[in-house]
Amino acid sequence: MKTLCKAPAKLILSGEHAVVNGCPAISMAIDLPMFCEVTSEAIDAHQYPFVEIELVDCHQKHAFPFAIWQQMAIDIESRYQLFESGAMSIRSVLKQPVDLVLTTLHHFHHHFKLQSMHWDIKIYGHGLLGKGLGSSAAVIVSLLHSLFKHHHKAINTIEILSLAKTIESRQHGHSSGIDPTTIFQGGLLYYQQNKPFQPLTAHNFNAWLIDTGTPESTTGQVVNHVKSRFPAEHPIWNHFTQITEDIRNAWQDQDSFCLKESIQKNQTLLEEIGIVPDKVKRFIKELEQNPDQVAKVCGAGNHKGQNGGVLLCLSPLPPLELCYRYGYNCIAINLSPKGSHCELV
Repeated sequence: MKTLCKAPAKLILSGEHAVVNGCPAISMAIDLPMFCEVTSEAIDAHQYPFVEIELVDCHQKHAFPFAIWQQMAIDIESRYQLFESGAMSIRSVLKQPVDLVLTTLHHFHHHFKLQSMHWDIKIYGHGLLGKGLGSSAAVIVSLLHSLFKHHHKAINTIEILSLAKTIESRQHGHSSGIDPTTIFQGGLLYYQQNKPFQPLTAHNFNAWLIDTGTPESTTGQVVNHVKSRFPAEHPIWNHFTQITEDIRNAWQDQDSFCLKESIQKNQTLLEEIGIVPDKVKRFIKELEQNPDQVAKVCGAGNHKGQNGGVLLCLSPLPPLELCYRYGYNCIAINLSPKGSHCELV
């Protein structure tokens, strides 16, 4: 049996870091897909079950007998417990890219029992890894979706998203669940932890994704850094909540002036919590000298170094000349109304 699963990327329109503290956020699925090909083959009685994994964007291939990958996954869980107790950095939990695949297999196996077969897993996509596009969540969701299909399990939204949130915590520390939910559902969502998400109506808009480079810090490291300086009870999160409400209202009313004004305010708050590198601040300041253009960091950002991941830019035309001067890439953003989907091939 062979399946192909396609999962979109995600951008957070408003609510980075705030969503981890229980505040609402607005996110969108965008058409930058991650693909997961999974083949399962029955084995003879004298053969041992095996897993082969190819991570195309990381230029890596791995092969593990079941006993080996299961022990590696148990070691990952042990490291996560050390992180939870404060004895280890989140960056030390998943030591290599394949660990995310192994921990996904482990948690699926723990809940549903992975069939003893020969498994071949190939994952590839846009290559913009670690930049705020939800790549980890896309890997998790697309692989879980594939495994559900191979085990002839009906897709239960609550079940798969709960499992994805647990797995993503091994990558980022404490997942809010917004990335897996957006990628699984597609479209534009108003999201708050422990509450049903609300789909928002999609409208046409001119937006650009600007790649400022891979941050020197991981998402988990930046989240923990912000938490140490701005705990959940800090009043700044109320300001984030208000901005998110303003952006939702502006979006629903198709009020482009209020939308751009609110995105500027959001960016100011992100600078205040210290996750926008100086070079990126300068770029945005230059960009906004044109009153028709605004931009903000999307994703965790960076608390050290000069790379900030991706920016969301609202502008009638792409700011190609400015991007060229800063060495940034710029591509059009297209909303993906469809979330993760899996088919037999």
